[in-house]
Amino acid sequence: MQKRWVDDMLDLYNAAKRLGDDTWAHTIMKALEAGYEASELNEQERKQTILEKRLMEIDARLHELRKQFEHAESVKSRQQLYEQAIKLQVERAQIEEERKRHHDSINST
Repeated sequence: MQKRWVDDMLDLYNAAKRLGDDTWAHTIMKALEAGYEASELNEQERKQTILEKRLMEIDARLHELRKQFEHAESVKSRQQLYEQAIKLQVERAQIEEERKRHHDSINST
């Protein structure tokens, strides 16, 4: 749908240029720019939603690992749970860093 809209708008832009109607061409270009910005914003929001969902999944899994760790009876099982938790904490830190970079980029514009 988005691609078709862009294609249609470009066709109109080209028609306006062929007709020499610079005002119309300018209006079409502004609409294309606004559409692009809205599309970018939607994509950024979608990515943030995915990251937030993954953070919630990690937190839930870490909570479950803590419970399992408390009830683990062997050193080996505790070691495995600990290793899983470390991997999740690293992933969580990476996601938080990505969110921070994104937030900083929004604030700098």
